[in-house]
Amino acid sequence: MQKILAGKKHKISFMKQYNRYPLEKTKFKTENYRPGDHFRIPLRWDNFTLNVPIWQQVIPQFFGSGYVPTFKVLELGSGNGLCSNYLLDKFNCTIDTVDINDQHIIEEDDEKYLVSTSLNLRPFIDSNRCTFHNMTTREFMHTNLNNRYDFIYVDASHDPDWVLYDAVNAFELLKDDGLMIFDDYGMKGCAQGVNAFLSCYKPHVEVFYKDWQLMLRKISSLKAENDKD
Repeated sequence: MQKILAGKKHKISFMKQYNRYPLEKTKFKTENYRPGDHFRIPLRWDNFTLNVPIWQQVIPQFFGSGYVPTFKVLELGSGNGLCSNYLLDKFNCTIDTVDINDQHIIEEDDEKYLVSTSLNLRPFIDSNRCTFHNMTTREFMHTNLNNRYDFIYVDASHDPDWVLYDAVNAFELLKDDGLMIFDDYGMKGCAQGVNAFLSCYKPHVEVFYKDWQLMLRKISSLKAENDKD
């Protein structure tokens, strides 16, 4: 279940109490992608770069490296911001990224450091290509009902009920023929939530990749209706 942090004063105290994670300690599990020096991460928190090879095949098929107009991305579960950094570095896109946590305290070598999602996204936030929404996915989707996205990445919770909630509500925000990727499909709880969603939305999706992640295309409403006839 998603946890709600204390108010702003508590989060600001983290900034005052701990130094930012040192650049010289920043490491990645693969050589698939490396963001700029603004990004700080301990080795154990690189859960994304293993996915880069398959993403590099899939995303250009939907949008192309020079896709015009700029395609819009919704990321549910910002984590440390590594996925958003990759997308904003490599593709012509803008991102709304949502997470209940911004400040993360990492302990390493008997020292505690701050890893901040918003600081890891700072260059893209400053250039108006990325907006970090520090809230629950439920809060975001209740207040952004009119937004539509070309690509949605679901990675906010491992609880099957939350995964199902995020999938159903995010799907309504996905444009026809849009791309949706679920992370952690290899985990039992995530798979239960995703499979429940797929069982209800089978006529409206085309699943084309299934491994640790699951990828699908949203079939246009007209095509789905025609297939029924």
